[in-house]
Amino acid sequence: MTHTSHLCQSDLFKKRSELLSRDARVVLSYERARAIGLAHGVILHDILDLTQKFWDLHTDPIMTLDGAASTLLTIQYNLVAGTLAQYAATTRPEWVPLVEDILQWNVIGQFCLTELGRGLDIFRMKTSATLLPSGEFDLHTPSPLDAKFMPPTIPVKGLPCIAIVFAQLFVNGECRGPRPFLVNINDGYHMCNGVTSKLLPPRGGSTPVNHALTSFHHVRLPRSALLGDIKKSNRIHRDFMSSIWRVTVGSLALGSVAIPDLQMSLYIAARYFQRRHVTGVHGKPVPILSYRTQQLPLLHAISQAYVLKALYKWAIRQFVDKSLDVGVRHGVAACCKAVMVQHAQASNFALSERLGAQGLFEYNRLSNLYSEMRGVSIAEGDILGLSMRLVADSLAHTYTLHPSTHPEGPLALHEVSLFEEATETVSSSSDFTQAFMQYVQPRCQLMVESMGHRMAYDAAKDQGVSQSLIDLYLINAIKMDAAWYVECGMFTRQNIVHMEDTALSAALPHLDELLTAMEVEPYVSSPIISDERWEEFSKTLPVYSSPLKQAEVPAQQKPFVLERARL
Repeated sequence: MTHTSHLCQSDLFKKRSELLSRDARVVLSYERARAIGLAHGVILHDILDLTQKFWDLHTDPIMTLDGAASTLLTIQYNLVAGTLAQYAATTRPEWVPLVEDILQWNVIGQFCLTELGRGLDIFRMKTSATLLPSGEFDLHTPSPLDAKFMPPTIPVKGLPCIAIVFAQLFVNGECRGPRPFLVNINDGYHMCNGVTSKLLPPRGGSTPVNHALTSFHHVRLPRSALLGDIKKSNRIHRDFMSSIWRVTVGSLALGSVAIPDLQMSLYIAARYFQRRHVTGVHGKPVPILSYRTQQLPLLHAISQAYVLKALYKWAIRQFVDKSLDVGVRHGVAACCKAVMVQHAQASNFALSERLGAQGLFEYNRLSNLYSEMRGVSIAEGDILGLSMRLVADSLAHTYTLHPSTHPEGPLALHEVSLFEEATETVSSSSDFTQAFMQYVQPRCQLMVESMGHRMAYDAAKDQGVSQSLIDLYLINAIKMDAAWYVECGMFTRQNIVHMEDTALSAALPHLDELLTAMEVEPYVSSPIISDERWEEFSKTLPVYSSPLKQAEVPAQQKPFVLERARL
């Protein structure tokens, strides 16, 4: 893996972005995204063939330092360069230089798929591209609700911006389904003719991206702007899903950002727990880490970080295996994203609470990491939407995911039971769709998370992750649906408590070793991890104080508030 720790010491990353204006923060995020991308040296081959270099990019701890930069980077490299690379390698070799320009950040790329009024219902998009007698296409947004939602298309840094825009193709009055088009958006200073971009207010709590609403007013496109084939197809759904394959890639790649996110949160919390002392039961100062209330969320987070790394390694092998059905690969990505985000968010929240008031401040990063991970949960496939599709496909036997390598384990039995219950529910009903929507749909995310927990457990066991960490992971997963395990007679509530205590006691002595092995310390800027860091940070704070010593204050200026109170 390419190490980017040297970037952390550069002015580009040491700059306090929260002190800048929104426009300045946006520009800074673009510069950081470019620096990260170039440091990894990603080329067309990596993007097209999904090499390890591509996957490692997303789990680099530096991705947690600027959520906007990581967003821009994954749009640029995965969605835009990745989509164009598919065509450049087959039918459009003339686009190879453009892909290379995108990878070098000579051109900014955007991906305009969803619309304001339809969201995930992308097959009903209203943006149209009509073939004209001249051979050109007329790209048009019929109404404000049909504007493309969120892609950051505002001019930035004087760099030209292009976008892959999805629109319904019309030929001789016939709609041939949604197709991708390559469209010039702006020249870095001004929007192109007929293209309008409205800057949205920033998302709350996260590093600002220049998200926008983008619309087109009868923009003329050359015939070559169409990425795919103009011919009518009897496989519109399949062809369209193929054209947005990089969204599925992004589900796994972007979801994996949860791993360094989790590592960063737990490292900051661990060092603070070691540093912060309170008066103990014997009247002597003790670190707050000595309390089980701090140890439990911390060690659970550590176990999840190690187990998720094993899951990610396993998932990549499945995902790049072209012999597997595309639905299976999509299902693996959905399961991984669901559990990665679930663990990162739950642990971040628990650890942030145990930092007290310090957990609220942006300079300590945890509140930002939580907000930015909320964006990840939606980007490249909303987790709930992915879960509903995966469960529906599973119940319809469209494809089957890999069975457990430890089928007698508690998590495997839990997964099987949930799906058996769902199958019985829909098969015993006279209306499959109604039964699914009424009883199964609300439980889809829980079901997919159960699959992800089992996959993660299997991967950790098969790759030799420390048994104490596996045990902690297992207990945490059991606690998420403890009622089922108690109902089945596998455990009692007391069993679960004692199992957790035993696993924690086995892992705790190795805390420093586990923290060091994650290699995230160079990326941590939080001042609360040590007294030295806090002292340095406090020197940068604005100071408001009297310029005079108390003895030098004239009599008439002494406590006037008290004098007024006597009146």
